[in-house]
Amino acid sequence: MAHAQALPLAAFFSYFSVLFLTHFTSSESTGFSLKLIPIFSPESPLYPGNLSQSERIHKMFEISKARANYMASMSKPNAFQELEDIHLPMAKQELFYSVEVNIGTPMKPQHLLFDTASSLVWTQCQPCIRCFDQTTPIFDPRASTTYSEIPCNDPLCRSPFKCQNGKCVYTRRYHVGDVTRGLASRETFAFPVRNGFTFVPRLAFGCSNDNSGFAFDGKISGILGFNASPLSLSSQLRNRIQGLFSYCLVREMEATSVIKFGRDADVRRRDLETTPILLPDIRPHFYLHLLEISIGRHIVRFPPGAFDIMRDGTGGFIIDTGTPVTFIRNGPYQTLMQRYDQILRSLGRQRIPYNASQEFDYCYRYDSSFKAYPSMTFHLQEADYIVQPENMYFIEPDRGRFCVAIQDDPKYSILGAWQQQNMLIIYDLNVPALRFGSENCANGRQ
Repeated sequence: MAHAQALPLAAFFSYFSVLFLTHFTSSESTGFSLKLIPIFSPESPLYPGNLSQSERIHKMFEISKARANYMASMSKPNAFQELEDIHLPMAKQELFYSVEVNIGTPMKPQHLLFDTASSLVWTQCQPCIRCFDQTTPIFDPRASTTYSEIPCNDPLCRSPFKCQNGKCVYTRRYHVGDVTRGLASRETFAFPVRNGFTFVPRLAFGCSNDNSGFAFDGKISGILGFNASPLSLSSQLRNRIQGLFSYCLVREMEATSVIKFGRDADVRRRDLETTPILLPDIRPHFYLHLLEISIGRHIVRFPPGAFDIMRDGTGGFIIDTGTPVTFIRNGPYQTLMQRYDQILRSLGRQRIPYNASQEFDYCYRYDSSFKAYPSMTFHLQEADYIVQPENMYFIEPDRGRFCVAIQDDPKYSILGAWQQQNMLIIYDLNVPALRFGSENCANGRQ
């Protein structure tokens, strides 16, 4: 099958110019941060309670599978242009992180699910036609002095927005019966800095006043889209943040992490590896060019093009914080895990026969005296991404086992959040490239 081509930079960013001319009256660059709140943190609106280690692993497994299904539902080439024609499975159980942002003048805090697979930033708005339960006040644009609707003659009123009855509107369908509708709008967003807030005027977002079917509850008011498409937060902020954002995911499951923008993300370290970010014209995710994989010192060989992006939107190697666990596409997965099994057996590990109650395919008898867990290296274009053993396995002494934290998927390979822990990861959208290096992320937590 023919391979998809990476979108030329000039074409990919042409739509950005519309956003920049429309939204920003100042070229001021700044640095600021947002707190990434994982589902297992008591701070999270999604907090499931004080779960055991095994319960948390099972929860991550469920989120990862749901997340892969969510991304698979967008696999057709025009899925992002014809948003009314697709149904994306979306519920609070399918996103791992949430963030708090401030919207409007005066500022009103809103808790949004952080979704690196979608584009639109939206929150519930008054007056509601239909709104899901929200314990915090629903945003009322009538009370904000900086709110405005995007008119139909605005260059921004194009997919996913459209003009209908003289209004620029949108409809986003996620699951059967899960629909958000509203007005394409602009508003001032406020982001925290060391001495207060930095204000971004006229940010494009969805003001959703007709929402049905969502399983959200508590403080969640909407979704913060953070993929590579022009309407996502990262893309809209590109000039203001000098095309830079970074994160460093803290290893503890309940610990919050920080995503940094602009000057705060501009880390100069000679030991950082650099690899190109691929931006294919059919899928607005952040892709990396994966060539080979090593288990410890053992290189696993794959057929040429095993991780290439295909024209039907499948394949490729996506880096995604919204997927807790790493996926390898079927075919390469079998090759990789058969070699993994050989290596672990050579180290004296006994595989546990797979059963339906088991979250992962490759689990082994736990022995507290065993310390020789092998690392894994993703050999990327011009860089090696090394995953240390503590981020390659789920160890459950109470269940007498450890499992290799990799799952298979019929369509994609995804570098998940668990394998991004304790790694400083910097996105430079100007090149575009990814810079990364080992880091104790708890030290940089704010």
